[in-house]
Amino acid sequence: MELKTIYKNTLTGEPTITTATILSHNELVILLNNGDVNHLNFRENTYSHAFSMKSSFTFDDGGFDASAPSSIYTMDEIIVVVNDYKTHGKVYFPENYVLRLRREDYHADISEYPIALFKDSDGIPHLIYSQAWNHLQVMNIRTRQILTATKSLIEEGAEEKHLAYYSSHKEDNKLPWPQPYDYFFGELSVSPDARYFLSNGWAWGSFGHYVAFNIREFIYGNRIKPINIAIMDHQDRGMCWASNDTVAITCHPFLEEQEEDEEDKKGYPSDYYEIKLFKISDTAAETLPPIGINGIDITGAVIHYSSISAAYILHSKKIGVLVVSPDGKILFHDDTVVIDSYDEKTGLMLKISGKAISVYTFSQTIKPV
Repeated sequence: MELKTIYKNTLTGEPTITTATILSHNELVILLNNGDVNHLNFRENTYSHAFSMKSSFTFDDGGFDASAPSSIYTMDEIIVVVNDYKTHGKVYFPENYVLRLRREDYHADISEYPIALFKDSDGIPHLIYSQAWNHLQVMNIRTRQILTATKSLIEEGAEEKHLAYYSSHKEDNKLPWPQPYDYFFGELSVSPDARYFLSNGWAWGSFGHYVAFNIREFIYGNRIKPINIAIMDHQDRGMCWASNDTVAITCHPFLEEQEEDEEDKKGYPSDYYEIKLFKISDTAAETLPPIGINGIDITGAVIHYSSISAAYILHSKKIGVLVVSPDGKILFHDDTVVIDSYDEKTGLMLKISGKAISVYTFSQTIKPV
């Protein structure tokens, strides 16, 4: 089997493409560096304007930067566009409104803009978005009501943790307590059943801190109730949902162990990598047996679980495209093809380079190589 190119074209005109995403089996959403957001039907090769990221307002930080690294999130006809490491974005709800987003700038330059879309049990679309580094809001997209407007920024059990810690430690800084939730939210993703959302964030140290939250509890509970999954040294790791209650994180055990125990480190070959798995409940995360991968450095790769292929799809500039079965078999690997994104709904892959667009799919059912 191989990757098959199903669309390849180069746009004409002055603007270049900043980023794009797959909306459906037929259509892309494209952000141009002049701020225009457009639809491209690549089956019929038709092009139409959706909205603009330009604003009539003047901002002290310059506002949305259409040339900066950005991301597009979609659900049905709803489109959200944000600068990844800046503070501005917009929500586009066709025939309803265009709504500006803006988060505080505290370490925004190193914290990916947290955004996620989901539907509740009644099929109503909602948006999870960042207001500040440690502060997320949940909005009903139909009504624009912020459902978390009165939510505390204090973690559940913060008083008990404070008292327990300082029962055996000296309190040098006399600060009010309990303090607000001390966590930088990062890239967000929602479980397939929309019960949980996941944050690929960080904490001072600095450490990669991977946390899940029950969505209903997050909206209706007064305090923040994190489900702590893992704290690891601060590296660029891929993270995804493998099922409704299972999270996958890419890892290099050889490096992870070096700050812990040199003897443990010797137990791992230097070219051995893992997809670590964690089973989530409303109160805790349980470690499951990992998926081992030899000789392919997956640590910085984007990871998805594909229900279409019943396998993990990983991609990066370093490894190209890699497909791994749940039992660790390499089903496909091509390090000559570099893609920007994989779409879990359609199984399509996208590559953007300047004005050039390429869309790929697998040419046949994936089988072990």
